[in-house]
Amino acid sequence: MLIYIKRMPKNNTIIDKSHSKKELIEIIEYFKIPCLITIKNNKFEVATHLWDMLTKTDFIFIPKDNQYLIKDVCELRKFLKSKNPKKTLSIKEREKTLFETKKIIHYCSNNYDISLSFFDDIIDVYNTAVKVSLHGDLTNVRKALKMLMNDPKKLYNVEPKLSPEMAKEIHIKSKLKKKTKYYKCEVKYGNFYLSFD
Repeated sequence: MLIYIKRMPKNNTIIDKSHSKKELIEIIEYFKIPCLITIKNNKFEVATHLWDMLTKTDFIFIPKDNQYLIKDVCELRKFLKSKNPKKTLSIKEREKTLFETKKIIHYCSNNYDISLSFFDDIIDVYNTAVKVSLHGDLTNVRKALKMLMNDPKKLYNVEPKLSPEMAKEIHIKSKLKKKTKYYKCEVKYGNFYLSFD
């Protein structure tokens, strides 16, 4: 009788492989997650131990500066399961992404008319938007998706995927744009004479 032993896949952790070992160790240290790992451990061991700890805990330490803009353990799990938005694109990938965003902007600028665009149909527009949304750190991607939100057909709602650093930067910039009005008030004490003519 033959018994076949199914080998485990090399990366059987839920954490997306786009997160590097160095980044995972930084996350462990940043959120003070009690993992018994060091830089000597390989990426698989780091990812496995980290995910194991995140499934066993309901709370994590959130630093005051919170550069990742993660509010709780559920958001951290979601962040780690998703592609790392911080990963830099190659020149070829960047050019391709920017070309796709130009097509979306062209479609939006031409009154959201498919016949005047380079797209075959509305599904093609949606698929392209989803593809470029993975690179939300690029200004053109955010611009194109913002324009697409004004499409009167309202068939899609695609949000740009941002790295925590970019999300924090955008958050700070939005706060800097807000102006608070202060009215100067001067109070004087003493005797005053009013005359009515």
